[in-house]
Formats: sequence, structure tokens, C-alpha cells
Amino acid sequence: MKPPKKDPANKWVGVCMTPALIGQFEVDKSIVVIIDVLRATTTMCAAFDNGVRSMIPVLTKEEGFALQKEGYLVAGERNGVQVEGFDFGNSPFSFTADKVKGKDIVITTTNGTHALRTAVSHNAKEILIGSFANLNILAEYLIQQNENVVLLCAGYKNRPNLEDTIFAGAMVRRLRPRFNRYEDTALIAETLFRNANRRKRYFLRNSSHFSRLFHRLQIQKDVKYALRTDTHNVLPKLFGDQLVALGTPYAEELAKKQSKPKRKKSPSTKDKQEKVSK
Repeated sequence: MKPPKKDPANKWVGVCMTPALIGQFEVDKSIVVIIDVLRATTTMCAAFDNGVRSMIPVLTKEEGFALQKEGYLVAGERNGVQVEGFDFGNSPFSFTADKVKGKDIVITTTNGTHALRTAVSHNAKEILIGSFANLNILAEYLIQQNENVVLLCAGYKNRPNLEDTIFAGAMVRRLRPRFNRYEDTALIAETLFRNANRRKRYFLRNSSHFSRLFHRLQIQKDVKYALRTDTHNVLPKLFGDQLVALGTPYAEELAKKQSKPKRKKSPSTKDKQEKVSK
């Protein structure tokens, strides 16, 4: 059977297996989806589904502590363990509605927030949060927008990992044939997903990050939860320095602010006089 021909009119979907490779993609002309299945992007979806108003991703613990002094709740981990002194770790079960509804929460994680800030530093056209938890709503949005897509896997400390790549493959599978695959990383990811689908936990049993969380840190509940599909019908998007769930009043407020054209600065009296004198 012949492979389907690529439609040159189609947009493409690419898979960046680690933030270290982001320079290989035209992220300034693409929607970038941040993927950290275990556990940052899964946890973000859970938090927004439980009413968080916004999440502010930062790179360092020090930034988190500084904002905590200003009154923000702060969440984060390093190497899977909650940062001592923070209000939350990185478990999707910590962000219950009674604790987080209507709150703005600062978050820093080993891999997820690093990937997000990397996309920001490369001037990504738009940044979204993706996980198995919100696969369907994310896929529908990407199809509707019809823009080139970069699926940015957070990996582990700038190295590829299996679970993020499998999710990227699931998304590639959902977007084709409307989108063309961009190079072989998208094909690799899709092939992995096709082999792992319906037995993801078994497929991941020997992977490094899965073993680290599931066996060493005993976070089995979180891992099982992160591999479930479409548990949250939310789509977080970055507005400035804040992640906000699309469709909420706060997201609409921020979108209006972004869409307002900047007013041209009227020339001062001094400028007018200088122009006349010339």
C-alpha cells in the first residue's frame, strides 16, 4: 500500500523531543504545545479544572520564594520532590478546589517550566499546555486554528523521554491527515504511540522517568492518573507571563488587552518645535 501523499497546502506538525533542539523549528511562526506528562502539564490541567485563575511559570526556586513573599501561592518540585517551603508540590491531587479556586499560583518544575520558558525565549507565536488529560480539547483547538504546530516535549533535563514522546505521537495521530508530519521525529513519535496505545503503563515500565516516579518516589497514583485520557476539558494558554484557561472570563479579559492596538505617542511640544525649525 502506498503512503498517503502530502498535501502542500496543509500546515505541518513537528515534534521537538527536547528543549535543547528547539532551534531546529520555526517556533516564531508556530503554535507551541508544552508537554510534560509526568507531571507538570497534567497537574496544570487539574489545577485549572479546579478553578485556578492563573499560573505563573518561573524558572528558579528563588523566583518562587520572592513571589511567595508578595502573597502568591507557590507550587514546585525538584527531581520529583516538593520544594521545602512551597505551598504545593507537583501532584495533580494537591490542587483541590477548596485550596486553589480563584487563586493565582506560581509554579516551577524540573522540566516543564524550563520547556515553557525556552519556548518564550524563542518567541513562540502562541504557547499552549498539553497532556493526555486534555488531549481532545487541545486537538480540536489546533485543527480549528490551522497553524503550524510544534509539540515541545519537556523530556528530562534536556534529554528526550518516552512518555512525552508518546503523547506527542498521540497528538500527531489526531492531527493527521489534516496536518503534514514535519520530519522523522513526528513519525517516530506517532509510531511509538501506535505501539504503546492502550497499554501505556506497561510500555513505559522500564523508562527512566517512569521508574524514578513510580518506584523510587512511590508516586504510583500520580503516574496512573497522568496516563488517563481526557480527564480535564481545559486548555491553558500563555498570556504574557500567565497561563490562563481559554474560555474563562479572565482569559477573555487578557485577550482583549492583547488585541488592543497600541496608540501612537503624540509628539511633544518640543518635538513639534524642532520639526518646524528644520
